[in-house]
Amino acid sequence: MTELDVRQGTSEALDTELEEDTDDNRMSHYVRREDILRSAVDGVPATALCGKKWFPGRDPDKYPVCPQCKELMDMLHAMDG
Repeated sequence: MTELDVRQGTSEALDTELEEDTDDNRMSHYVRREDILRSAVDGVPATALCGKKWFPGRDPDKYPVCPQCKELMDMLHAMDG
């Protein structure tokens, strides 16, 4: 099994995927660290565990964690235990 190294990032919606001011825009998501770096360097959207694609840019500590990301992360931790 591949080791999953994730950190939280907040979502800023892509114009093509979400309308402005939806609840999804105000969530922290779990994302692989290398995806956050690639997003910052190459300007490509990051993909969260839940499948959401966006450009990370806000402080994740200010927003609640996406329930779907949290559930998936809990499942991954349970598989390791």
